[in-house]
Amino acid sequence: MPFRPRMARRVIERGRYLEDFEVGQVFQHHWGRTLSDGECKLFATWTMNMAPLHFNDEYARAHGHRATPAHPLFVMNVIFGMSVEDLSEQALAHLGYWNLVFPKSVYPGDTLTSSSEVLDKRESGSKPDRGIVHVRTTGRNQRGETVCMYERRILVKKRSHFYKEPATAPGGPLPLTPKPEGA
Repeated sequence: MPFRPRMARRVIERGRYLEDFEVGQVFQHHWGRTLSDGECKLFATWTMNMAPLHFNDEYARAHGHRATPAHPLFVMNVIFGMSVEDLSEQALAHLGYWNLVFPKSVYPGDTLTSSSEVLDKRESGSKPDRGIVHVRTTGRNQRGETVCMYERRILVKKRSHFYKEPATAPGGPLPLTPKPEGA
């Protein structure tokens, strides 16, 4: 019978469990993102936004803007997207957003970064396998000015109930190459 190697499956765990969060902890989210004029206008178009401020250059300038500003919900989604890897890859649900503010306009060419602070965490009152993490996320432009800030609560798994050690083959690790004939 010919040898058929079994393929080892490598499981990569990402995200934090409830036990990994501490009140006062601050996460500086990765990379940042520069917004282009095209994506700002496409967001306004695709979401059927009829406010000319977000797609009409002349209208925006006539109302005191140096250019057409990015739609605030696009800004919020970019800021939120940067936080997922640190905050919610082990989330079971997002429980809502509060106190969402946009203190400064964002324009095409601006580079956004974000950070989040853990304000509170607690175990669920009804299910022992999860808990709630309350965070405040702040988005800033390349000048360090706050352009978006909001709070959210995340329903997060507890490691003690969800994490499983990766399985190994009986007798040790799986071979990576076939055994030679007669070995």
